[in-house]
Amino acid sequence: MSEQEKINLSDKITENIQVAQRKLFERKAKLGESVVIADENGQPVTIKAEDFLMRDCKL
Repeated sequence: MSEQEKINLSDKITENIQVAQRKLFERKAKLGESVVIADENGQPVTIKAEDFLMRDCKL
């Protein structure tokens, strides 16, 4: 496998993980559930999935 093929595969895996996370958070938001994320210091924070989706557009 060439270096470029490895990079392409890594990019595809990363993209698919982001899609799966988005779907998970959307499902949790519909159910009124919360998610646990890390703050800027790496500490766990629990927030409603709906609130997280509204504030985080990059997911």
